[in-house]
Amino acid sequence: MDRRKALKNIGTGIGAIAVTPTVVSLFQSCQTATGYTPVFIPQEDFGTVSNLMELIIPTTDTPGAIELKLPEFLDAYVDAVWSQEDQARFADGWTAFKSSAVKASGKENASQLTLEDWDSQLANYLKSESTPSEDDLAATFAGQLRGLTVNAFKTNEYIGENVLAYAPIPGDYKGCVDLQETTGGKAWSL
Repeated sequence: MDRRKALKNIGTGIGAIAVTPTVVSLFQSCQTATGYTPVFIPQEDFGTVSNLMELIIPTTDTPGAIELKLPEFLDAYVDAVWSQEDQARFADGWTAFKSSAVKASGKENASQLTLEDWDSQLANYLKSESTPSEDDLAATFAGQLRGLTVNAFKTNEYIGENVLAYAPIPGDYKGCVDLQETTGGKAWSL
C-alpha cells in the first residue's frame, strides 16, 4: 500500500483542523521546540503515540510524522483546543487501545510491545470493516489518531510549501479548471 498516495487522495473527508491563529502558533512553537515536554499525553506514553503516528505517516521521500514534529503538535492541539469531554474520550480510547494491544499480543504490559505489535493493532482497527462493541473505544481512538495525524500532516508548513501546490500570493481566479493541468494533481495548500 502506498501511504503517501493515499494521504494525498484523502482530502478533507476525515475532517479538518481549522487553521486559526491559535493553531498556527501551536505549529510554529512545535517546529522550533528542541526539548518537548508533553502537556496532554502522559510522558511515558508520548514515545509510543509518536511511533504510532510514524506508522501512519512514515518517512519516505518526504519526512515522516516524527521528523515533522506532528506528535508535539497533536499533544498541544488536543490540550489547547479540545473540550475536557473530548480529551477524556481520547484518553479513555488510548487506554482501551493500549489494553487491547497488550491482550492481542499475549504480553504482560504495554512496555513489552514491539513496533510490529503496534502496527498490527493499528491495522486491526483501521483496515477492518467492523469492530466488536467492546473495542469501540479503541477503534474510535485509532480513527481519531489517524485523522489528527493526516490533518496535522496536511497543515504542516513544510508539507504545505514543498509537497502540496503552494502559491504564497494567489493570482487570478479561474473557476472550473482541471486539477491535473493547474497543479499537476496536487491539492492546494492553505
